[in-house]
Amino acid sequence: MSSKKETVSLKKALTPIHLWTIGVGIVISGNYFGWNFGLLESGYLGMIIATVIMAIMYLTMTLGISELSTALPYAGGPYSFARRAMGKYFGFITGVGVVLQYVIAAPIIAIGIGGYISFLFPAVSTVAAAAIMYIFFMIIHIVGIKEYATLEMILVFIALGLLALMYFVGLPQIQMENLFSSDSALIPGGFAGVWSALPYAMWLFLAIEMLPMLSEETRDVQRDMPKGLISGMITLLILSVLTTTVAIGLAGIDVLATAEDPLPAALAAAFGDTYWLAQILASIGLVGLIASFSGVILAYSRQVYALSRAGYLPSFLSLMHKKRQTPYMAIILPGFIGLALVILFNPDDLILVSTFGALISYITMNLSVLILRKKEPNLNRTFRTPFYPFTPIISLTLAIIAIFASFFANITFFFVCIIVFALASLYYYLWARHHINEDAPEERFSKEQNSSTITPND
Repeated sequence: MSSKKETVSLKKALTPIHLWTIGVGIVISGNYFGWNFGLLESGYLGMIIATVIMAIMYLTMTLGISELSTALPYAGGPYSFARRAMGKYFGFITGVGVVLQYVIAAPIIAIGIGGYISFLFPAVSTVAAAAIMYIFFMIIHIVGIKEYATLEMILVFIALGLLALMYFVGLPQIQMENLFSSDSALIPGGFAGVWSALPYAMWLFLAIEMLPMLSEETRDVQRDMPKGLISGMITLLILSVLTTTVAIGLAGIDVLATAEDPLPAALAAAFGDTYWLAQILASIGLVGLIASFSGVILAYSRQVYALSRAGYLPSFLSLMHKKRQTPYMAIILPGFIGLALVILFNPDDLILVSTFGALISYITMNLSVLILRKKEPNLNRTFRTPFYPFTPIISLTLAIIAIFASFFANITFFFVCIIVFALASLYYYLWARHHINEDAPEERFSKEQNSSTITPND
C-alpha cells in the first residue's frame, strides 16, 4: 500500500561559502564543549590518537559522500543514499540514525550553552537558557534558509576568530607536564581508554556530513557540494589538533575532564579567573555553541522533512510554510523533544546516543558508496571518490570499530541505543512500509532505477 501527496520543494539559495560556513558552524561547538569528557581515561596522548582516528574516518567519509551527493542531490541525504543502494528498510534505518544524532545533539549543545551562560549569569538556569535558544532559532529557521545562512556566517567567523585568539595567546604558555605528566601513565586507560574516547573525539567533527541534506537548497549542487564538504573538513582537522593541545596544555587533564566550559576553564587555570580572554570566551565564546545549535536544528528538520515527505514518518511533519518554503513542523516538534531531554539527561550520556545514531548512518553511507559503484557504475557522478575503494573501506572499518566504543564508555546507554533501533525496525514493518509515498523524489528516483534493466556486466 502506498500513499500519494503533493511534493513540495525547498528554496535554492546556498553557495559554496554558505556550505562551508554551515559545515564548520554545525561542528564548531565540539571545540568549545564535549570533547573533554573523554580525558580521564585517555589522557592527552590517548585523546590525540582518538582524534586522529576519527579525523581519518570523517575525511574518508567526506570524500565518499561528496560523490553520493552529486549523484543523488536530495534533501534526504544519508537516507536517500542508503535507499538507493540497499532498499527502503536500510534507507529508513539510516534516516533514524540521522534523526537520533541531531535531535539529541541539540540538547547536548543547549546544555553547553547553559553552562557558559551560568558562568556569566548564575541566576539563569540551564533549562531557561536552552528554552530561549530553542524558541529563537526555531523562529529563524522557519523564516528562511537564506536568513539563517547569513546569521550563521556571522556566528562562525566570530567563533573562529575567538579560537584563533586563544591559540595565539595560549600556545606560548603550554606546560609540557600538563600534556605528558610524569606522575601517571601517558594513556591512563590504555587501549580501552583510547577506545572509550572515540565518541568524544567524534564531537570535534560530528555533523559535517549533514551538508548533503542541503542539496535541494544548493544553487549548483554538482560543483558546490564537494567544495563545501572538503573545505569544511580540512578546517575542522586543523581546529581539532590546536584546540585539544592548547586547552590541555594550559590546564591539564584534571581541570578539563569535567568542565562544562572547557576553554574558559583552561585559560582561567593558566591566567586566573579574571583574565580578559577567559571572560571573553565565556561570553562571546557562546557564539560557537550557538552556531552549532542552529545548524543542528537545520539538520534534524531536513531529515525529518525528507522521511515524512516519503511516508516513513507521519505526513504532518513535512508541512511547509507556504511563503517561506520551510518545513515548520519538522523544526518545531523535534525541538520540544530536545528541550525535554535537556531536563532529563546529562550531556555525557546523551553524546553516546547521538554518536551511536551517527555511526549507524556512517556505516550505511560508506556501504552505499561501495554498493552503488558496483550496482550502478554509470550513475552520473560529477565528483568521484579519490583512491576508491580504499577510501570508503577505511571509513567503514573505523565506523564499525567506533560504534562499540559506547560499550566501554557506558554499557547502559549502549543497550538503550540497540533498543531504539529495534523499536524503529518494528515500527517500520508494522506501519511505515505500508505508507510509502512513491512520488517523493528519493522514492521516485529509486523506483526508476529499479524498473530499468541492469545486466551483470553493468
